[in-house]
Amino acid sequence: VTFLTPLFILFFDFVSCLRNKFDFATLWDGKLEGYTLLVHVLWWTFGTAFMTKAGGIAYEALNVYFSSWASLFSSIHLLDLWGGEKDVLTIRELTRLSITLPAWWAVFWSSIVTFASAADAIRIVQTPSAKKSCEFAVAVGVISAIVSAFFILQHYEFLTCCCRCCEGFETMKWLSYGGWFELACSLLVNLWFIIGVDQLTSAGQISSTITGEGKSAFGILWDDDGDDEGM
Repeated sequence: VTFLTPLFILFFDFVSCLRNKFDFATLWDGKLEGYTLLVHVLWWTFGTAFMTKAGGIAYEALNVYFSSWASLFSSIHLLDLWGGEKDVLTIRELTRLSITLPAWWAVFWSSIVTFASAADAIRIVQTPSAKKSCEFAVAVGVISAIVSAFFILQHYEFLTCCCRCCEGFETMKWLSYGGWFELACSLLVNLWFIIGVDQLTSAGQISSTITGEGKSAFGILWDDDGDDEGM
């Protein structure tokens, strides 16, 4: 599907007589292109999740693994470029509120991959040690996802709006981002993932057989180091 769609668009773009009759970039004031890219992102989100799940085809042929992730990231990048051209919401606009917000978003999505990969792997593991490793990976992903989601919501003042309805709002301002509380939580997440990476990527552990989980674990540690540097 995602091979034929770009091929069709490129064909009409290169042939001038067809481009004059069917300019994909201007149809519906450019919205058709945006809808197509959004469908591609959703398509590859489900496709990547299906192909790279524990025991999936991506682990039998690594080119499928890497190409599926590359297709997903390319679709997201193209949608982001379209959003910038049409003055719609972009990733930069979504994450520009502070220097630490992009890192928290990266930690959040990497945590989701860690959690989902480990939760899916539980159904196929056969040894008690492997099951224990999966359960620990689930805990690592869930806890880091909750912490990162908290600071993401704080950046958008979602939790602040809720707290204004509560008594003692002034005393809760220390929970906001950009202060010592965020720094302390970032250091704790770093420590948590140093332990997690050591445990999950050691010989015989679950990350040795689930590539996505291992890379996401390292990815969270790397992104959270960047978070500390930004503060």
